Order: sequence, then structure tokens, then C-alpha cells
Amino acid sequence: MFGRALLFLVLPPLLLSCGESGGLFTSTTNPCSLLTVEEAQQALGESVQEGTLSDPSTCLFKAHRHDGNAVTVQLDESIGNDQRVWFNKERLSRDSRLIPGLGDGAFRIDSSPTLSRLTFMHKDAFVTVIVASTKQKHLSESVTLLSRAVATHYGATLATTLPPTASNSTPSEGITPHLVSRPTPVSLTQTLPGPSETQAGPHKAPSLDPTGLIGTWHTRSTQGTTQHDMLLIIKPNLEWSLSSMMQFDGVVNAEGGLWLLERANTFKGLGWKGSYRKKTVDSFASTGSVQAIWTRLAPDESPKRIPAELWKLRRDATSVPVFQIKTVDPDLVGQWEGAGTYAGGSAAFVWAIKPSAATDLLIVESLRGTVKTKDGLPQLQPIKKKGQRVSVVAIYDHGFTTTDGKTNLRWSKLRPESTEDGRL
Repeated sequence: MFGRALLFLVLPPLLLSCGESGGLFTSTTNPCSLLTVEEAQQALGESVQEGTLSDPSTCLFKAHRHDGNAVTVQLDESIGNDQRVWFNKERLSRDSRLIPGLGDGAFRIDSSPTLSRLTFMHKDAFVTVIVASTKQKHLSESVTLLSRAVATHYGATLATTLPPTASNSTPSEGITPHLVSRPTPVSLTQTLPGPSETQAGPHKAPSLDPTGLIGTWHTRSTQGTTQHDMLLIIKPNLEWSLSSMMQFDGVVNAEGGLWLLERANTFKGLGWKGSYRKKTVDSFASTGSVQAIWTRLAPDESPKRIPAELWKLRRDATSVPVFQIKTVDPDLVGQWEGAGTYAGGSAAFVWAIKPSAATDLLIVESLRGTVKTKDGLPQLQPIKKKGQRVSVVAIYDHGFTTTDGKTNLRWSKLRPESTEDGRL
């Protein structure tokens, strides 16, 4: 949207969790009917047997030559409140990847190099698709594609026609700051649900008065292991400001003027590093991957360079397990605010460093522009000359949809109370 911006021997934890919360799964639909042999073969990259029921709610498609390679489809049509709570907790866990445009919500967990599973919710049902293979090298992509096929067979609405994984898409020209060559480029996808069936349906944007866009809007996406929160503020004079927030966590080694930040859930070698120089007790300067001047924040102090709405939407700082001996300069322990550049782009930062070496780094980029109208369509036009205009193409209660011609993005009205707990 804002392109250049931005073996299967034991049931996985997911299956056990649901069973504990609501007893055995129940289903009036044969899970084997949700997948064809051809689709399972394509996911595994080898010949498979016909699907067989291991129990009324679980269907297995086993490979002919490799017994440990299989596709599993599990269907639970008896969702209760406890299971919904479990679903929300699982999709927000560290290992989960939110998958946009699939059912009423979906997340994927890549448990190991040989097993990946995806669960989506559709009305009063949970559907879990598991691909276990020692042969297939692209399990995450396979399970995502397969889940879309299962959702189609089950009658679950596919909200978008986005590529199966955002990380495989090529960033397009957009109005978000340039992130090419950075560890996690912003490539936004639709992540918020559209209007419910009880709301007024969307209508064409040409009838939309641009003044109806005035307000504060929010959307969220996940790219790889990084979550992006986007805040769009449109003023009465139709000037707008866009802020993109990314939050990284990991471990830091800082000693003798050198620092190294190793992000959680990434391969070794992708760490950020540089040098640092103490200026005063409450300030220091860093160079390298992040070049900034830092000032210390009090424990309850909010940063001044980040919009308050985004600061409230951040997730609580997490304590990353530290399995190796790390050294942290005691003078760097605390929470710091800074402004500068990283990978060539300007940004504001908040860096929390703990004595344990666990660390959180918040990065916020900003852009400004005005709302123009062309051929009856309101457009978000950035001040930056090379930025691409983004058109508003549909509206609905408390939100609207924008497109750059390739990707649609839904924006939701942000109310003050919706940011209190820092989560959706």
C-alpha cells in the first residue's frame, strides 16, 4: 500500500490447547472435504494418499514415500468463549505471524524447519492446517497457500487477493519513507476486519466528501517478525501526517564503546551494530546501524518525538531470554529517546535497555502531505515529490479503504479509549 515505505508424531500445542478448553473437537463437516489430493500434493511437493480421518475432526493426507510428511486439516465447529480467548492470546504470542485476508482472523506458527501450522477463524469455527515435511523447503508459504484453498472450500470469505506472504512481494513505489535494504521493509497489507454485515455496506468513493476523512485513523500489519502500526491524522484543512511505528526486541551487547543488537526470531548475522560515546550521565551518541543522539527518559515519562496515540499502541516491553553471556555498560541501562537515521532513513527512536541485556527498540518514521481530489476520487498526496498518490476508493461506518493500484488498506477510526491498553 505504502510501498517503498514503508514428523508429525505428537499433536502440536495448538491442537491440545483447544481440546483442553472445550473438550474434544466437534464437527458436522468432514474435514477431508476441505482439501483435494492435488492441493495436498502441491503443498508437500510429492505424491500423497487420499485423505483419511484419524478422528471425526481431523483428516490426514500422508505422503506415499515419506511417512513423516503429511498435511493435516482439523476442524472445530464448537467455538466457546474460552476458545476465543485462547485464539486471541495465541495470535499475539511471540512466535505467531498474523495472516491478513483469511477468514475472520488468522495466524501462522512455524514450529520448526519441518512443521508449519496456520489457524483461521470463520464464524463459529476454527480451522487448522498443518504441513509437516522434511522435503518441502518453503513450508510457511505452502501452509498459507493451502489454508486459502481450505478456506475457499469451507466457504470462508477471502477478504483480499493479496500475495500469500508479504515478505515475498516486491515493494512498490509508495508514500512511506524508503526502507529498501533494511532488515524489515514496510510493505503494508490489510490486517483489520471490514465492516460487519449489520453495518452499511461500502459505496463508491466518488461520492465521498474529502472532509469526511478528517480525524485520526489507524491500521496494523505484520511483515516477517515485525509488526507495523500506522497512524494517519487528517486535519480540517485537509493536511495529513502519517507515522509508521516498528518495534524490535532482542538482546544487546554494549561495552567499551561498541554495541551489537541481535534481534529476536532472526538468523544470526542480521544484528545491528555500531559504536557509542557517552556525552553526559543522561545522554550518549550512537553510530553505525542507528545514528542518533539519545537522552534519558524518566521511568514514567512519555517520549516527545512520537505521537501519543502510537506510544499508547505499542506492546509492553518484553523480556527476551538471554542464553549467552552479554555485557551491558551500566551507564546505558534505562529508557532513551533519540532522533537520527538508520539504514539511510530519518526516524525517531525509543530504546529500552535492561541490565539482563534484553532490549526493545521502537522506530517511528513520519511523512506529511495534503488531500487532493482527482476525477472525483480523494487522494493522499505526499509533499515528497517522488511519493505516489494513494486514492480513497471506498468508505463505510467508521473507516475507509485506500489503494495504490496494487494493495488495498483499510483504515479504522481511532478513538481515544481504543489506545488505553496498547492492544487491539
